[in-house]
Amino acid sequence: MRKLVLVVATLITASFLTSCDPAANSNSANKPANAANNAAPAANSAAIETDIKKLVADTAAALAKNDAAALEKIYADNYMLVNLDGSVQNKSERLASIRSGETKFDSFVYDEISVRSNAEGTGAVVIARATATGMNKGKKIEGTIRVTQVWRKTADGWRQVSGQATTIAGVATSPAANTAAKSNTATTPPAANTANANK
Repeated sequence: MRKLVLVVATLITASFLTSCDPAANSNSANKPANAANNAAPAANSAAIETDIKKLVADTAAALAKNDAAALEKIYADNYMLVNLDGSVQNKSERLASIRSGETKFDSFVYDEISVRSNAEGTGAVVIARATATGMNKGKKIEGTIRVTQVWRKTADGWRQVSGQATTIAGVATSPAANTAAKSNTATTPPAANTANANK
């Protein structure tokens, strides 16, 4: 009988201790809700967009002037660029190319700038169009380019960590040519429609 009492007392004590253990008694269903309540407030995406668009404009101005010193402050230490020809440059290679004149721009402008930032406000992706003239590795640069940039918030502010450039094929480079192309498109029916009209 004593053994039975001892076993029952041991089981009661064990169950009491288990019920008092916060780790054993935690309700996992409440963890996601509590984590959500303790999360940092969402970043101000409009303010981030304004900051990044200014930096994109600063980048264009620095490229138009071939200002490697200004670009050095814009690019992160681990910056990587995929050029129009598919070659890859890190920060020091890109800056050396600009300083030596191997890459030299006569003009550089961004437009159609779209900024998307993450919820934490620590990163952003830019997709934009660049219109540029100049030379790169002995090859002429002239036309419109689709550009993707990745930006990261650091202790020193926003830095561009990656860039990628792709030529936009078949796009006129001057505003006048773009206007003419649009007006021709609006007034000239497609060949298929003309053929149908003649039937």
